[in-house]
Amino acid sequence: MQERLIDKIMNTEVTMKSVQCKVIDLAFIACLFVFAFMIRWKLMPIESGDFRGFLEIWMETIRENGGFASLSMQISNYTSPYMYIMSAISYITTNDLYALKLVSVFFDYMASIAVFLIVYHMTADVRKSIVGMAILLLSPTVILDSAYWCQCDIIYTCFLLYSFYFFLKDDSNKSLIFFGISFAFKLQSLFLLPFYIIMWLKKKTIQLKHLLWVPVIYVISALPAWMMGRNLKDLLLIYFDQSGYYPWGTLEYPNIYALLGEAMPDLRHVAEVSGAGTYMTIMILGCIAYYLYTKNVMLTDELVITLATFTVAVIVYTLPHMHDRYGFLIDLLAIVYVVLKPKKLPVFCGFTLVSVLTFMPFLIAVHIVPIQYMAIGQLALIVYVGYDLYRQIRENTLTIR
Repeated sequence: MQERLIDKIMNTEVTMKSVQCKVIDLAFIACLFVFAFMIRWKLMPIESGDFRGFLEIWMETIRENGGFASLSMQISNYTSPYMYIMSAISYITTNDLYALKLVSVFFDYMASIAVFLIVYHMTADVRKSIVGMAILLLSPTVILDSAYWCQCDIIYTCFLLYSFYFFLKDDSNKSLIFFGISFAFKLQSLFLLPFYIIMWLKKKTIQLKHLLWVPVIYVISALPAWMMGRNLKDLLLIYFDQSGYYPWGTLEYPNIYALLGEAMPDLRHVAEVSGAGTYMTIMILGCIAYYLYTKNVMLTDELVITLATFTVAVIVYTLPHMHDRYGFLIDLLAIVYVVLKPKKLPVFCGFTLVSVLTFMPFLIAVHIVPIQYMAIGQLALIVYVGYDLYRQIRENTLTIR
């Protein structure tokens, strides 16, 4: 049978840098991008409580005080880089809702490309890489956070994904530059730091000297605001100030503190439990690092992404003062985890479901599932990933002769 013209076109090989694919792959990506955007566009008019109560007021204050000139003031509890974005928006449009959401949507797409690159580096399989990209763009967590809620968590996590990609490429310098950019946007970027420390202990990619990029980039990011008149000390210590905003063991995040009754607004033993919890987190991470350091293990790509997902999940589950959206990075890492091993799909779905249910009190003012039940479910998911990590370590331990 003669090959149809459409089939001949769709199966034509295309090489883009080092990535080989077919026209049909590019056509699918184009359709994915368009329809993923249409999903988000339909959600644009929704005004969340956070937008009305915070972002809208901040934008009005920025506009009233001269755009970039407002950088001399403390308007929000965000670091300087996002305030630069908000100041730039004040000159472009008065539709702050759409503009702020479109910024986050832009990073949705950039993050999807990062997932594509990560999966392609691990598998050299274009189709699996496209699946990873599609899962991110269609993930309920990602869509709700940016297009519905008008939050910007995708920005710092996007830079973390690129940091992880360059880590896989064995480029410590670029990896920690992107990590530093992420840190300049959000303190929660540090959730990935214990994983990098463990990799340094195992002599895998990370070099300590490149960690200097983190404070350097952070200071550089604050300089424009300082030159506009803001106090440099206040700019550099903003993360210390943020730490006092949420004294509860958990602010609607289903972790161990929800089980202990330390959720807002109980505050029964907040200081004591928070202190103990911080040391507990450090010890758990120390045990993981000790175990891996003493094992002569081959660090496969599957083991690396499993370790990254596990350590981040452990941190968010055991560290006090976790916010409702702090599990966002877990969901993104779980995408790579499930693409490498499709049979782990229930794990990704479980993490995503927990995140979506955690979002609901802030989006629709309803607790669909009690937070304690979600905390138990989250613990079960973490235990499963931890056991999977243990299995991989045993299978990849090298025998010394």
